[in-house]
Amino acid sequence: MSTVGILTRSKNISGFTLMELTVVIVITSTLLFFSIPMLRDIPLFSDPNGRTGDIVRLINDLKKRAVEKNLDFSMHIDTGSGFVWITDETMNDEKKREAKQNGKRLSSSITVLDIEYPGMMETSASEYEIFFKKSGYSDFALIHIIENKKNLTLKIEPFLPNAQLWDRHIHFEDCI
Repeated sequence: MSTVGILTRSKNISGFTLMELTVVIVITSTLLFFSIPMLRDIPLFSDPNGRTGDIVRLINDLKKRAVEKNLDFSMHIDTGSGFVWITDETMNDEKKREAKQNGKRLSSSITVLDIEYPGMMETSASEYEIFFKKSGYSDFALIHIIENKKNLTLKIEPFLPNAQLWDRHIHFEDCI
């Protein structure tokens, strides 16, 4: 075999270098690293039968909006009627009444039993308020829910950015 044939063959080889492939893989991995956590917020990828996820997303969104807009927000939940509405510190009484009238009714598959706060005795109140502060924290609260005959608890912690969903009813004695 002559060495001339080997030299001419190497000029005709096409393809990517190892460096080019490495750069493409690094860029693709970086894009996926930042975009995949965002997919869980898209309703298409969440459980279509579970409407409790809507409340979780609302709570997480309120925590973010309070910091971004530098406003204190309140989420009001009326357990008797199943209404949820949002107010902020800039609203006067008339705007707050309007927000209550324009509130969103929870899905018929969801029943909010009560909301538990630390150190609060059991109460028969039907309207509860959870505060989300512009400084980034919120009230510590447990929202007891029944969805499709399944006991659930939404745990809102003051310094954590996301609410936690538990598949049973928990109380503050269970958290400490």
